Amino acid sequence: MRHPFPLRRCLCLTAAFFFAAQPAAWAWSNHTLCTWPAVEAMPQVAGHSVPAETLAGFLAKEAAALPKVLEEEEQWARAHVPFYAPRPDGLAFNVPGDADAAALKLAFVHAIRVNEDVPIALYRQRPPGTDAATGRGMDWPALSILKNPEDVDLKQMERLEEGEAVPVADVVATASNEPDFGLDIGLFQDNGQKQGALYSFGTQPFGNPLLDYGSQAPFHMGFYHESGILYKAAPYLQKTYPEARVHLYMTLSRFAFAQGHPYWGWRFAGWAIHYVQDMAQPYHARVLPGVGVPSMLWTSVLDMAGIHGPKLAALNRVTNRHTSLENYQKNRMTVAYVRGEMGDPLLAALRDTGGDATVQRLQPDTLREVSSAQSVAVADALDAQLERSFPARYVSDAATNLDGKDADLYALSRQAPAAEQAKLADLVADRMRQAGRDTRAVIRAVAPDESAAAQR
Repeated sequence: MRHPFPLRRCLCLTAAFFFAAQPAAWAWSNHTLCTWPAVEAMPQVAGHSVPAETLAGFLAKEAAALPKVLEEEEQWARAHVPFYAPRPDGLAFNVPGDADAAALKLAFVHAIRVNEDVPIALYRQRPPGTDAATGRGMDWPALSILKNPEDVDLKQMERLEEGEAVPVADVVATASNEPDFGLDIGLFQDNGQKQGALYSFGTQPFGNPLLDYGSQAPFHMGFYHESGILYKAAPYLQKTYPEARVHLYMTLSRFAFAQGHPYWGWRFAGWAIHYVQDMAQPYHARVLPGVGVPSMLWTSVLDMAGIHGPKLAALNRVTNRHTSLENYQKNRMTVAYVRGEMGDPLLAALRDTGGDATVQRLQPDTLREVSSAQSVAVADALDAQLERSFPARYVSDAATNLDGKDADLYALSRQAPAAEQAKLADLVADRMRQAGRDTRAVIRAVAPDESAAAQR
């Protein structure tokens, strides 16, 4: 009966070395590519436009009503999100509507606890193959706090003017990629950024806080279905915030619609959609697809004995497979957009409404009980398929560090036998089908009826 402590200690070390180095915090490369086909035919979206509105304009008009909405949201999160870190009461939104734009924005981002330096500009993303209108291009620092635009083409980023009519599909799709521009970066106290000391999220539970984007991992990953023994060894794996983010942004979306701000109704909806789509990515729902707890335990034993190779190989393998999947998805979808091949299996799956009745309107427990569970169920199969579909250098070789830019994994996948190409396409299309279903479930849950939504 003296085994539990050494076993727990060993598992804690296992979890520590795997999750401290969890490097990837993007789920799909360029969520906008996923959102357009998912929403384009919805009656709430198709053919409708709304006038662009600055964040400051929205906040100035709603400064009196927002405190109650945000306080109720905070109380909901404290009551319903396991391991939620309460927002300090001093950060509650409380600023007069006649405050300047900078003060309004700072009070708002503090109240919802996102990075205070993200620009939150007025812009839209154009589809691959379509550049921004002349004179409307955007510099990267005007959009994001990240060093480099990892998954977007800046030529497609187009500045908007306040009051300009913009298609609803573009508002939602563009916003669905925005959380990857830095909203959730630098929020923990050990991230070295100013808001980390204010927000009371504590130290970063997992992910590498030294990476440019690594600190957003606990907001974009939800490990809801791991083994009980792993949770006992590493309880911090449960300190994740996708549920809180989705509920918050859906609440703000409904509020914006109700108060007559359709642009922000759709933009907040897009922010919520981002995290919902994240949960369709198995590498965001499972800690280590393809690796069981016994294997993790044995690798930990070897590492403690000074044999570090298996640990490093496991880390690099899961990193490269995660990156390979995103690389394949982005490059395949980009090619399809540019060529007008809208029947591509991934794009067709995003438009497939056959399963919508199973999740008609997104509910507070959908992310945990339905979406992530379905991703977990296919995680090992997809992980194994990546090994069969791509050259070993990218998915099995511990010496390779695939950073997402040194190869086109879609092109390389076409070197595999036709049967393996088809299997991979089917598995990724299945993930896109779930992403499309849940994206539409957000729209139906927040949007007013069609007549109210139409702002032509």
